[in-house]
Amino acid sequence: MRHGRWLLDAGEGHPWEFADVGCLGRELDGAQRRFGRIVRAEAGAGVGVGVGVVGGEVFALARAVVCGWWEREEFWARERVWGPRLEQVVAATCRRYPEPPGWGERQWRLLVRDVVVFPEVVTVAAALSDPVVRELAAGGAAPGLVRRPGGEGFVAALGARLGRDWLGEVEQPDQAGPLSVWVQAVAREQRRPAAVLPPPGRGMWWVRSAHRPVEVGPGLRLLAPAFDTGAGPGGAAGAGAGGWRAEPAVPRRTGHGQGLTRRHEELFAEGLEHARAHAARWGHLALPHTSGRAGAGFDLGRWLANRRADAASLTRRQAEQLGALDAWWNPPWPVDWQRAWYRARTHVRERGPVHGGDNLQGLPRWLERWLRHQITHYPQLHDGQQQLLAELGLPAAEAERFNAWPGRRRPAADGLAQARAYAARHGHLAVSKPTRTDTGFALGTWLNQVRQRQHPHGRPTRLGRQLTAIDTWWNPPWPVAWQRMWWACRHHLAGLPDGIAWWPGAPDAEQATAWLGEQQDRQPLPHPEQQDLIDQLEALAGRVLVWQPRISDTAWHSLSALLPPPSHTGGRRSERQILEAIIHIACTRQAWRRLPQALGSFQTCRRRYLSWLADGTLTRICHAALPATDQAWQQTLAHRLRTSAQD
Repeated sequence: MRHGRWLLDAGEGHPWEFADVGCLGRELDGAQRRFGRIVRAEAGAGVGVGVGVVGGEVFALARAVVCGWWEREEFWARERVWGPRLEQVVAATCRRYPEPPGWGERQWRLLVRDVVVFPEVVTVAAALSDPVVRELAAGGAAPGLVRRPGGEGFVAALGARLGRDWLGEVEQPDQAGPLSVWVQAVAREQRRPAAVLPPPGRGMWWVRSAHRPVEVGPGLRLLAPAFDTGAGPGGAAGAGAGGWRAEPAVPRRTGHGQGLTRRHEELFAEGLEHARAHAARWGHLALPHTSGRAGAGFDLGRWLANRRADAASLTRRQAEQLGALDAWWNPPWPVDWQRAWYRARTHVRERGPVHGGDNLQGLPRWLERWLRHQITHYPQLHDGQQQLLAELGLPAAEAERFNAWPGRRRPAADGLAQARAYAARHGHLAVSKPTRTDTGFALGTWLNQVRQRQHPHGRPTRLGRQLTAIDTWWNPPWPVAWQRMWWACRHHLAGLPDGIAWWPGAPDAEQATAWLGEQQDRQPLPHPEQQDLIDQLEALAGRVLVWQPRISDTAWHSLSALLPPPSHTGGRRSERQILEAIIHIACTRQAWRRLPQALGSFQTCRRRYLSWLADGTLTRICHAALPATDQAWQQTLAHRLRTSAQD
């Protein structure tokens, strides 16, 4: 594009040398600059897609995607930008040259299509060449039970880049279009080993012939098979005004170009016959990729694998023919899963449905292990997989009955996955009964069982070594509760690391401080490694922790009037010390025997606590109006009294 003109190719059957796009100059200039930045960025990176790819294959794929939207009525029903652009370009071009006879809206839409959609083509090309977007497109293609590419999230992200949030309504990931084919190709690239290269011309950026947009010349010949030829505007003598400009004849291939299409149809019909014979004998088409020969040297498994990979290029009739032989010939999960289900269905037809309530007893070993795996991962299964399991006799209710079986022992891999998730969220594995994860997994019970199975004399099992890699102190030689308090104290002193959250029932700073002071008083600790851990906490604290009073002088002036008259000569000073002890126990949740020495004898303090609790003194203290600095311990004391009353 130069000087507000979009140059058109000569010899395409129209009288114009260019389209007047001065009205779109700002948008087109911005699109050209963005395209240049994409090319330079990829050239500087030297990785991913290169200059030639961005300028050629990626741009061709982006153009195929956007031109496919151009031809769809449901896209135009929501589109609000292309219509005004189209009208402006057509009006500006018609002011220079008159329309030829027989020229209509369809011809104009084909002629100026590329200029109208050029900004969107550049935006799509930038998205396709972005490694982050490609990772999003293949986000759901990780190995697992469900083979589900991440098309939904990718289409939503692409619509946000284009400023068309409704794109996901018209571009579904399972549609047979160039964008869905590209998403599947990205997923295959993620699974393909690095040393294995895709077939030549069939990589991630390959555009199938069925998805390539119709070019201007062939499209105009289809729309207007016969036009008068003559001189164009200002052309040679003998040309009528507004007539066609004479163009040199271009030799073209004779015939209708249907030979390759017919050959593909013949090959498909041959494969369909072998598939029909196999389905008639075995009742399904879930063949492996190899060793699936149905006779006459035809590799039916390979043929079906190729049809699944290129399912988007099948015609509707071809897809219906394969679906009539096997409704699940191309499931959205691995074919191995489908093949195992057909084997289980054969067993069920011979022996009757399975039940989860009887713990899958009486089943062959292979079927029991497969069904246990499905029940364990039931929430992650596809809706179609859950429906197929229900046909075997395992609906959701039966899966719950199986999980409710007493003494259920979960697979080690499941427990290990739950342990990794808990450690990633809370930073440790110092958990015991009855800790459960958000999914209901009894992680504390499972870890206790694994701890009991560890070999003595420091020889852990393989599972134990995997847990040690997650948390070094998951199985300490001292109580797990002690280790859990150590983690809480460390997090209070150093702060929670990024991404780490407090676990349910985690002690607060008051409790952690009191616990650390207690450990300092007990030094040296019985185990040398315990002493090392406490030394780490003392280094974080920077000093030896001592007890600090909580009652301010202003609050004590109000509280002293609420206390009963003293029965000894110790004065109000000893009463304040006893109240400090009671508040300390309430805030730290420690036992009375752990009372700091500065607060006196724990027997005396405990007797006074019981006396004041009985005569209502502590209740009056909890309801007294105190300064803001004293309300924290007052609320904690009130909570402790309510908890004691409920117990």
